[in-house]
Amino acid sequence: MKAIIVRSGYGLENILTEERAIPNVQANEVLVKVKSMSLNQLDLMIAKGAFGTKLPHILGSDVAGVVEKIGINVSLFNVGDIVSTHFIQSWQSGSLKESYLQSRLGTNVQGVFSEYISLPECSLVKIPSNLTVEEASTLPIAGLTAWEALVNAGNLKAGQTVLLQGTGGVSIFALQFAKMLGAKVIIISGSAEKLKKAKSLGADETINYKIDKNWQEKVLELTNGIGVDLALEISWAEISKTIQAMKLGGKIIVVGLLGGANADLSVFGIMQKSISIIGIQVGSKSSFEDMNKAIQINNIKPVINTIFQISELSEALTYFDKGKHFGKVVLAF
Repeated sequence: MKAIIVRSGYGLENILTEERAIPNVQANEVLVKVKSMSLNQLDLMIAKGAFGTKLPHILGSDVAGVVEKIGINVSLFNVGDIVSTHFIQSWQSGSLKESYLQSRLGTNVQGVFSEYISLPECSLVKIPSNLTVEEASTLPIAGLTAWEALVNAGNLKAGQTVLLQGTGGVSIFALQFAKMLGAKVIIISGSAEKLKKAKSLGADETINYKIDKNWQEKVLELTNGIGVDLALEISWAEISKTIQAMKLGGKIIVVGLLGGANADLSVFGIMQKSISIIGIQVGSKSSFEDMNKAIQINNIKPVINTIFQISELSEALTYFDKGKHFGKVVLAF
């Protein structure tokens, strides 16, 4: 079988496909023939050496495919089921524990960008019946991060306003979930074309930060000077502007660090507005299943920008790395 591996050194140029043996299935495991994989910023960070990952390393956290074989102790799945992976495998429900982080697919353990994977049944989730296998492969990190941020950490309610940054996978899922919840959405991006697409998906207000460089002032203007109830912080580079755009008692949910891992924070601004800043790490399997139910009931369809074939791996990585996408980028075997 083919596997996508960072082989001899860090850097996107060192990612290649390699032949590996199809894994054996243990008593509690499920063998899945992978059909589709979705790219995340995490994959690029690992490939570029941000985590000092031991090489060689199979990339990937998000895949979907068909169950081909089950171990004798497996009870949750049957041959023919279509499933997706669950990122923090040990986090089944409840609060996140430090020990669970050692089970993160593609990070602390080998990834799942392979034609076949064999995982414990606790590491898999049945996909919503309204989705294709390609759409389902986008859910494990981007979809669940957006759900966790809005529903569990953010407790977003109908009538409230949420601020979203950019138009990548997490933000577009958050846009869809926020509208499902009856919230108002303000989204910022540097691309007029992408903002137009966001508007067509239901965004109430859009801001082009290349035109409105002090975009936080525009946010306040759009909210009659009150600010937003909830913001998803993806950049981190302009966290001070996000703080200024917040409502008194609002919440900032940190879901990314595209602008770098460090930032200058105004403690005065946080105190003055009584803001909560909350970091999250995707979500539990229980939350994943709740999200899938909502996706199915509301017929939410993940937004896929492009589907690349495995033979186009290099082109897919370059395209994703340059941030050309709106929504998700998918690889198919």
